Amino acid sequence: MKKIYLIAMMALLSMTVSSCRDWDSPYYVEDIVGSWVSEYGADAYGTYDILGYDVVRYDFYYNYTGRYTYYSAYGLSYVDFDWETRGNMLYIHYYDGDYESLYYGFDDYGYLILSLDRHFYNYTAYRPGGSYYFEPAKEMPGNGPKLAPREGEKTSTVKTVSRGIKARGTTAE
Repeated sequence: MKKIYLIAMMALLSMTVSSCRDWDSPYYVEDIVGSWVSEYGADAYGTYDILGYDVVRYDFYYNYTGRYTYYSAYGLSYVDFDWETRGNMLYIHYYDGDYESLYYGFDDYGYLILSLDRHFYNYTAYRPGGSYYFEPAKEMPGNGPKLAPREGEKTSTVKTVSRGIKARGTTAE
């Protein structure tokens, strides 16, 4: 009887410890680890695609470091960072001195959603980008020069609000 009691207590203790490992977060750290490529944004006017040289990539590693890859005037560039999560907040400390506090979550398709506001009125969605790597920035899939719009077609320009958030700019006709 004492042996059964001991086994039951150990099982209860192990369930308590495993359920409290991220007690303040609705997600597990493993959910964010990996590579994420910006796919689309959303605002009060609807969704818009993020294409070409506006696409950025985040690589989050298990050791709470990562790499932000983007296009600059010099071509494909990157900056490394440290990250942490608390609740539904993602804190990123870039090695060039920048810092970001972003709300994060996941949509129905498993895309990582980053937003500056807790209600996710404006956000950028990142699709899974495959496995992560520790090498210098590589070419990001699906990128290339932006295609010129067809005559009469409306296009959305994308501007950078923060490193993680891209917002719709003015609409051209």
